[in-house]
Amino acid sequence: MTRFTQTVIAAWAGIVIAGLSGCGGGEKAPPPAPVVAAVPLTIGGSVTGLTGNGLVIQLNGANDLAVSANGKFNFPKNLTKGSAYSVTVKVAPFSPVKQSCTVAQGSGTIAAAAISNVTINCTTDSYAIGGTVSGLAGKGLVLQLNGATDLAIATNGKFIFPGMRLPDGSDYNVAIKSTPAKRKCTIKPVSAAFDKDTLNIVSVTCSAKGRRK
Repeated sequence: MTRFTQTVIAAWAGIVIAGLSGCGGGEKAPPPAPVVAAVPLTIGGSVTGLTGNGLVIQLNGANDLAVSANGKFNFPKNLTKGSAYSVTVKVAPFSPVKQSCTVAQGSGTIAAAAISNVTINCTTDSYAIGGTVSGLAGKGLVLQLNGATDLAIATNGKFIFPGMRLPDGSDYNVAIKSTPAKRKCTIKPVSAAFDKDTLNIVSVTCSAKGRRK
């Protein structure tokens, strides 16, 4: 092979190699997408019916929020999209009246927006009104609640004014409206309770007239 031919072949080989090296690299990979920080979202709602003091609600069993008035509330701790949330009542109102509070729409998983529809409704606790009677003989004993609701008592033992419940903090007055013939009945207040639902507020004691108790 002549020197000229060798030179031409070498030149073409250089061109081909250069061309291949230019095409073989391919496209560069795109840079990674920037990491988007999770947006903190508030958890809140509204309180209605609150008249007592001391209400404390809790988020996810750890984050307490004292609520002193009706209206909107938001927990100071925010959560992120996809987080589970659960709102509960930690302490019910207790002063000047006792109340019970229920939570509606208080749990779920955050989708893409703040939670603002948790509803807490509080109602004042109420109690049945009752007492005890002893020494009763015969018919005719009638007790009266707050000057309007009568209750005829036929036997000794516990009694409750049927269908009557008074809210915590209410004034009440139980009086003797009438007594059995030839009997004298006296009434005095007591402080015990039959159970958590019924107040035992008076003790009525009856005896024969002329007999000292």
